[in-house]
Amino acid sequence: MDDKEKKERKLFLSRLGKHIKKVRTAAGYSQDRIYLEAGCSRGTMSKIERGAVDTQIGTLRMIAETIGVPLRKLVDVD
Repeated sequence: MDDKEKKERKLFLSRLGKHIKKVRTAAGYSQDRIYLEAGCSRGTMSKIERGAVDTQIGTLRMIAETIGVPLRKLVDVD
């Protein structure tokens, strides 16, 4: 992966994280609530929402199911 691809990936993950936070808060969920109901650690949620980690689709699905939105809505960053 060259520098341009790395930069684009980092930008995408940042946008995705911001979108996930927006969807989560609109559904009335805190990071702690996701932790308690889905078992996704607070640290993991924080990293996802900051774009610091390229998380697995299974984790995203678990988050979507917990807050009651389709996975598509959670990852639709356009």
